[in-house]
Amino acid sequence: MNNKDNFKKAMDNIHASEELKNKTFEKLKNKPKKNNLVFIKLLSACAVFALVFGIGTFYHGNPNIIQMANNGNKTNVETKNDELPRFKDIKQLKYVLSKNSSGSSYWNTKSDVMMAESITDSVSGVQSFDSASATNSESASIEQKEVDYSTTNVQVENVDEADIVKTDGKYIYYVKNNLVFIVDSSNLEIINKLDFDEDENDFMPKEVFISGDKLVVLGSSYIFEEDNNEYGEEDISLPSYYYNSSKTMTEAVVMNIKDKKAPKEERRVSLDGYYNNSRMIGDNVYFISNKSVYYYEDMEDDEILPFYRDSVKGDEPFTIKAEDIAYFGGTRNYSYMLVAGFNINNNDEASIETIFGASETVYASTENLYVVQEKYSTFSSIRSVIYKFSLDEAKLTLKAKATVKGYLNNQFSMDEYEGNLRVATTSNIEGLSKNQLYVLDENLEKIGSIKNMALDEKIYSVRFIGKVGYIVTFKQVDPLFVIDLSDPTNPTIKGELKIPGYSSYLHPYDDTHIIGIGYNTEENKYGGTVNKNMKMSMFDVSDLENPKEIFSIDIGDEYAYSEITSNHKALFYNKSKNLIGFPITYRTENYGTSKSGFVIYKIDLNKGFEKYGDLTEKTDYANPPKRVIYIEDILYTIFDDEIESFDLDTLDKKNEIEIK
Repeated sequence: MNNKDNFKKAMDNIHASEELKNKTFEKLKNKPKKNNLVFIKLLSACAVFALVFGIGTFYHGNPNIIQMANNGNKTNVETKNDELPRFKDIKQLKYVLSKNSSGSSYWNTKSDVMMAESITDSVSGVQSFDSASATNSESASIEQKEVDYSTTNVQVENVDEADIVKTDGKYIYYVKNNLVFIVDSSNLEIINKLDFDEDENDFMPKEVFISGDKLVVLGSSYIFEEDNNEYGEEDISLPSYYYNSSKTMTEAVVMNIKDKKAPKEERRVSLDGYYNNSRMIGDNVYFISNKSVYYYEDMEDDEILPFYRDSVKGDEPFTIKAEDIAYFGGTRNYSYMLVAGFNINNNDEASIETIFGASETVYASTENLYVVQEKYSTFSSIRSVIYKFSLDEAKLTLKAKATVKGYLNNQFSMDEYEGNLRVATTSNIEGLSKNQLYVLDENLEKIGSIKNMALDEKIYSVRFIGKVGYIVTFKQVDPLFVIDLSDPTNPTIKGELKIPGYSSYLHPYDDTHIIGIGYNTEENKYGGTVNKNMKMSMFDVSDLENPKEIFSIDIGDEYAYSEITSNHKALFYNKSKNLIGFPITYRTENYGTSKSGFVIYKIDLNKGFEKYGDLTEKTDYANPPKRVIYIEDILYTIFDDEIESFDLDTLDKKNEIEIK
């Protein structure tokens, strides 16, 4: 792997705060520069250095003032009828960015702050972008499939989530090291290896969707240029390749894989910025990118404005005009959020919406997409801004926006039911944690709430199932709250169960039972708590007022770890055989040796959890377990560098193949 590849891989794993990026920019902005090109290259290289050593910095930043200028005068953005509030022109956008670059902070006086909250928060009848018509072919194929095989563990039925491993019941599609492997499951033969290394934009696959003969590959493209100074000589102070964040793209590539040995690219939709998240409903793909934006006095317009590209319109990128960028008041994050929707089976233009402000958490029902942006009003006060997009045959329409107190734990903190959105959040005011649940109607107006749940604790997991919500909070014990949501205007805590430890993931088993996966805990000598070992519990919630842990099983010791505690897609679940499992790593105290693999349990409501298999013979720390799936009666374990197959009934090993 050359320096360029190492650099790309390192950048792909950096997730730094906006404050750190802005501070790095500020330090470099005022330095003398030979010319703008060299300046930008130096900025990019130094930003990388700062980001690598600054990961984890918590953002407190300014409240992100929205101040507009028109001919030198401050003014609110004009709002056209039946459209979102959008920037009037590039001058206004530059003025907003210049206020951030000049070091404006939360502590400015109110006279210096003109928040755009004056723009109406409730949006209706807004501008939309026509796009493709959906078909029900994917849903039909799922309902009529004759082969029983794994699907990705998703939050909402019929709303698929991209993952590193997919199967269609015959082939396994696996994303690894910027390659997409197509593996024949019958004999574990690699049929093809999709290598995008020769792609002109250095496309790096991250996740995939599979639908019939279409493989949708989602990932990022990075544009690298060899750095030279103004005399045409290489600048030895910089790496041989520099990273230019303004040339980072998120791409969805549709491949026709009817001929597995000769797949053909049919379409490519590209968004400016980093890949955030995606969903697939029927034949419609929706994906989101975030792009940080910086400003200095001599920046060109096309360096500030985001862009997109849709191959059905040609190879040239389209710059998104300032007049097409929507914004809402109180934006804290100087970024763009781009949302795209398109149909994989026709050539209708993609639907694109751009909002000033980055996204963090994403949730989708079959009809709506919700994107959450965290908003810091003070050092200890966080609010969550929720944007609601309606999804109609790949057409995106921003319908409403709401702000709730606190932050969300993850996507499971949101759920749509009978037109209402339920949201669970944690807030921290003056050092005291509080938890809330809100019920918002179709216009995101609050119609019901529960406040001050489990004071001085925070939410660790949430699951909404029909008219009931389950919330786990934790500090020293694990309260499982059972919430009756049958009357959305009056949500009520019906029951509460307190046990040691906590569940970080909740999975429905049947109408009256729910599975919790997390950790046992114990008190340390300082009066705090530490994880003791992993634990899986079965909760009986048939009586909402009296939830019970009817059985549990301890897993490993204090050094055991599983991706399932932070990523629901890592779950293996076969309801027909009552099997549940996940990747597991058993580590020693000094991390000198470890065993990695997959653990699988049999579920029996009378007998409890019984270990069905522990496929952890691996001791290579560099070969972590990724996923475990099944096709009919064959179990497949996917590690970083190999796939193995087992008889699902006996767990006798059948075959293996190296993935490289």
